[in-house]
Amino acid sequence: MTEKDARQQHPQFIETLEKGIRVLEIFRDGQPSLGLTELAEACDMTKSAAQRFTHTWCELGYLAKDERSRRYSLTHKALELGFLYLNASPLVSRALPALKLIRERCNLTVNLSVLSGHDIVYVMRIPGPNQTHAEMLPGRRMPAWCTSAGRVLLADLPPARVRASLAEVAPVAYTAHTETDREVLFERVQEAGRDGYALTRDQVLVGQVGIAAPIRNVHFQVVAAINITAQLSAWPEEKVEQELVPLLMEVSQAVSIG
Repeated sequence: MTEKDARQQHPQFIETLEKGIRVLEIFRDGQPSLGLTELAEACDMTKSAAQRFTHTWCELGYLAKDERSRRYSLTHKALELGFLYLNASPLVSRALPALKLIRERCNLTVNLSVLSGHDIVYVMRIPGPNQTHAEMLPGRRMPAWCTSAGRVLLADLPPARVRASLAEVAPVAYTAHTETDREVLFERVQEAGRDGYALTRDQVLVGQVGIAAPIRNVHFQVVAAINITAQLSAWPEEKVEQELVPLLMEVSQAVSIG
């Protein structure tokens, strides 16, 4: 039985609510708007069910319908949910000064990430020079297996769970250097656990290097990761290990989440 099947069979699980949330989550791939038929197909539900959900979300203010094109789009109210999380999260309030300190010292992009299933989600992002619009936005998901932050977060899991997670994903080569062999990826995760940090090179973008270190709670459990990304042209791997890794380790270890 998969984790999803077990979740849905729990007596307190509300399947209708899950389907409704699925309608909102379908916009995560960056589509500015979707028609009713597209929504129904993407959410694996009937068109009449999709119509009821979209109508409800429109009435609640989370979706807007263009009467001319009859297409639906997210509204600012969806953004407000993210603000509620960021404003109330002890993780964000404790980690933000650390991210700002790193950014001031090295003038590079710094991110705060958490594990979500087989992915990471960027909770907070402080961009470096020349970052794109998408790279500045929190809430973006990326596969855990190919990112430095993801490998650090996976490293806190028991080895059997790491293998299970890798077995359920289909590693895609983003670049010619992306590691996709599951045994190699498993060893990279174990290596991150042994070293206390992870370093990736050319895994998602050619010419990009990323390093990440964990943030732990008072029980020494990993709850998040701080990572720095840089261009290899300015930060070759040896320089990263000599200058950025000590900075990242120093700052991340000073952050403790209750």
